[in-house]
Amino acid sequence: MNILIISGSPRNNASSLNVARYIEKQLINSTDAHVDVFDLNTCSLEFWSDQADVDDAAKKLINKADGYVFVVPEWHGMVPPAFKNLFHYFNGLFSHKPAYIIGVSSGTGGRYPITELRSTTYKNSFINYIPVSTVLDKVDETINKNGEYIAESDHMAQRIDDGLQYLLEYTQALFSVRESNIFNEKRFKNGM
Repeated sequence: MNILIISGSPRNNASSLNVARYIEKQLINSTDAHVDVFDLNTCSLEFWSDQADVDDAAKKLINKADGYVFVVPEWHGMVPPAFKNLFHYFNGLFSHKPAYIIGVSSGTGGRYPITELRSTTYKNSFINYIPVSTVLDKVDETINKNGEYIAESDHMAQRIDDGLQYLLEYTQALFSVRESNIFNEKRFKNGM
């Protein structure tokens, strides 16, 4: 099983990457899944156009994954355009694979990326967002620059661990969907 954690900030030294590193450690310590971290800041994708070059390294990582953890920062009440750009380029690679969304914010807006992704990216991609998501408001008070959990309460650590366990179960369950005959059905490729 391959799990890809995508740190969804295009900024240098992003708190999203600190959270992604924490999650990577949690998964490595609790499962035998192969885990990769993809830092959107290092991706060379142009904003989408039909003439743009595709980042082959990003494409390989996204395609290889059986499940995803999206660590998505809130930027002005929405998902960063660079993150949503992944769905313009690699829409079909997410098909019938589960994703666990963790919305992060330095303030109190971490819930907005979750609702935006759920409502705008699933239809054509056929991505399966698991029903569990996590909001990490005041993220720098929860996970430090070394990817270590530093909050006084372990509540958010437990939330993340539960979300990861659900993700692993959904990932295992959706293997059979991707191996079935209906998975190759192309008559209704846009989900409606």
